[in-house]
Amino acid sequence: SSRFSPHVVPAASHPGLPPAGIPHPGIVSPSVKQEPAQPSSSPAASSCPVPGQREQQQKPHIKKPLNAFMLYMKEQRAQVVAECTLKESAAINQILGRRWHSLPREEQAKYYELARKERQLHSQLYPSWSARDNY
Repeated sequence: SSRFSPHVVPAASHPGLPPAGIPHPGIVSPSVKQEPAQPSSSPAASSCPVPGQREQQQKPHIKKPLNAFMLYMKEQRAQVVAECTLKESAAINQILGRRWHSLPREEQAKYYELARKERQLHSQLYPSWSARDNY
């Protein structure tokens, strides 16, 4: 019969999956983090860097430019904390969100213009950057 038998299919026929025995990076528990490589005299340690560390050294993390609301939050957060004496970030964010929506369009336009300038500067500093690079 022509029934599919999984034990007959070689592992190489699954191009998107890691080889057996190597866990996917997203599956490894956060408590099992490797420490940064320490300098050592062992030739094996120096010739075999950890792949994740090599990628981080080659590509530094470049943050997205802030949008209008984030610029508003950055500017107003200290004032809200001083007024409300709240420490919970979620509560502060809710207050800032309500204030943002109650702002007149002219006031919001100031932050949209700042965000446009920030995006423009970001694209000049990092011309080949894409938001997908961070994921």
